[in-house]
Amino acid sequence: MIEGSLRNVPLTDVFQVVVTGQKSGILTAIQSSNRARIYFELGRIQYAHIAPGVHLGEILVRKEFISAHEAQEILFRQSEENPGTPFGITAVALGLLSNDDLHKALAHQVHEVLLELLTWKKGEFRFEERSIAASQVPLEHSLDAMKLLLDAAQNLEEWREGSVAPENIFQRAGDPTKVKMPMSGWEVLSHIDGKRSARTIAAELDISERRVYRIMYELEELGVLEELPFKLEAPLILIISESITLQSLLRLTLLRAGLQIKVVPSIEQGMKEIPKLRPSAIVVDDSDGEGWDFVKGLRKLPGQSHLPVVVLSAEEPQKGFLGRFFKPRANALRKPFYELELQETVSKLVGRSLT
Repeated sequence: MIEGSLRNVPLTDVFQVVVTGQKSGILTAIQSSNRARIYFELGRIQYAHIAPGVHLGEILVRKEFISAHEAQEILFRQSEENPGTPFGITAVALGLLSNDDLHKALAHQVHEVLLELLTWKKGEFRFEERSIAASQVPLEHSLDAMKLLLDAAQNLEEWREGSVAPENIFQRAGDPTKVKMPMSGWEVLSHIDGKRSARTIAAELDISERRVYRIMYELEELGVLEELPFKLEAPLILIISESITLQSLLRLTLLRAGLQIKVVPSIEQGMKEIPKLRPSAIVVDDSDGEGWDFVKGLRKLPGQSHLPVVVLSAEEPQKGFLGRFFKPRANALRKPFYELELQETVSKLVGRSLT
């Protein structure tokens, strides 16, 4: 086992030991409540994830390889029928994803994880070796660890040199055909409408959020974009879900609707956050009736009898008199949810329009 502090041992040094030694194992890094894991096989990366942070399901939806509805179906199959099988492998087995697309998505996710890890100023790490036979991810999906790390470091350095604030709103300005556009600049520019924040636009693209903010900065420097002198006050939506995958999908879906998002992993934490955050609405993932129990408890709190709540449940919402009698006042949506349906429901509850 190799372990130490990220304050004293740079991540590049750890990678160098694993890569040159062609080691197989799991590198775990922890900072406060944040945890990242990188899976190595023979010195190459096969998979990585970070919590809280971007999930593979979110990346697949961003890249339009699958829909949010399909991502939830994969999650259900993964948890109910194939416990322990990675999300991406389950998606391929179900015929919803090709091996080539999985490889691209895995590379994107690893890049996102490394970008975040490189911002950590402190934290602990440990690398535990394991047998290559223990892997569940095919070897053809392995990635060049040092190349990915160096690419992430370069992108992070560019982002630190200049980027726009996520809440800023931009409109098009000069002629983009008269300047040398940065990579992916045209794609970002096509989403600029003078109405949506940089954060909302970033949720529409399959580029990392930090990279989108950097590209916008470069376009502004080139005179192709100009910042508007106002910022939209987007309603804050509190998401409560134990599932990391569902957290990620809900966050992405509602960001695309132009809303601010706060995610918590438990009902207990949600109850604590409500008085501080004062959200405009709540989306709670119902598990074995806990979501409805949460609503009942919420309605007993002073001043919370009318706070809009959407309960996501695997059960068919009960309608009519009996539904109103047995369930506390809240909106119910069936899981797996459809992206547009959830966006329309929440937007209507907070007095906003998707158009």
